[in-house]
Amino acid sequence: MAIAKKGTLLIISGPKHDPDRKHLHIICNDPDADGNVAIVGVCSIDTSVAVAYHDATCVLQKHEHDFIKHDSYVLYARASIVTAAALEAGVKSKVMVTHDDMNGQTFLRITKGVCRSPHTPRKVKNYLDCAAEEPDEAKAA
Repeated sequence: MAIAKKGTLLIISGPKHDPDRKHLHIICNDPDADGNVAIVGVCSIDTSVAVAYHDATCVLQKHEHDFIKHDSYVLYARASIVTAAALEAGVKSKVMVTHDDMNGQTFLRITKGVCRSPHTPRKVKNYLDCAAEEPDEAKAA
């Protein structure tokens, strides 16, 4: 399996009460010259609480990917840069599972959200060159 943009993986990242739960993660770019990629995870929106916190930058609905069963959001706060080799090794060892690619429109919303979310780590924004995404008036400020 080649690690490439729009690809998705199920990666173990469950909560304390269910540590083996896998969450959907999206690969944001093709591997760079060093073999690195940026990934973002997806979490379900908790509807059991009156006021549920979630990053509203990019909300996903169940029709946008086969793995998504509830309204969900991209967890930009935990976006990271990893090596494609580590992801491939995770798949090979069955710690991670490949899943269907994201469709083009949803993928574009997700990657634009990396730059728009106030929660995305600066390191990831710099890696994906978010400065190029900023409107001219934001650059001047």
